[in-house]
Amino acid sequence: MKIVVFFSGTGTNLNSIIQGQSVYKYDVVSCFTNNPEASGIKFCQEANIACHIIDHQLYKEREAFDFEINEYLNAMNFDYIILAGYMRILSKKFVAEWEGQIINIHPSLLPKYPGLDTHKRVLESGDKIHGTTIHYVTEELDAGPIIRQESFKIEPSDSEESLISKVKEIENNIYPETISKLIT
Repeated sequence: MKIVVFFSGTGTNLNSIIQGQSVYKYDVVSCFTNNPEASGIKFCQEANIACHIIDHQLYKEREAFDFEINEYLNAMNFDYIILAGYMRILSKKFVAEWEGQIINIHPSLLPKYPGLDTHKRVLESGDKIHGTTIHYVTEELDAGPIIRQESFKIEPSDSEESLISKVKEIENNIYPETISKLIT
């Protein structure tokens, strides 16, 4: 199975996916970021994986940006687009073009807390458990069919920072394994 990984920031999930290639049955054929300053680019360089960069800030219209991404994707042979901390909402047209081939990981137990600030919202709501969700991407934000969820008990001493750390650790462990099971 061949995958393209989209990311925007530090690349912790990207790195776990790249490292997972040696254990699981998939190949990262390319990576993409909308952020030329993303520190995750270094993981692509270290693994000698091409990283295509298109700065979304250079485009006034979403359609032009999406067109450039589609040009990049259409030049490759791949099975799935894996979103690993890609912090840009995909347009409905883009999702329609690739629906069924886009996978995302979200730091909450969906359908609870779609969007941003999930850890803060979990604490403010007094939830007893928290976790992460891997799902297919559809036109509706963080609402696609769930592939896998993992959870943990929230401790009284937990803060936003500790929840972020716990979720990241789970994500880094389960995302590569889950990707490997997309095609059996």
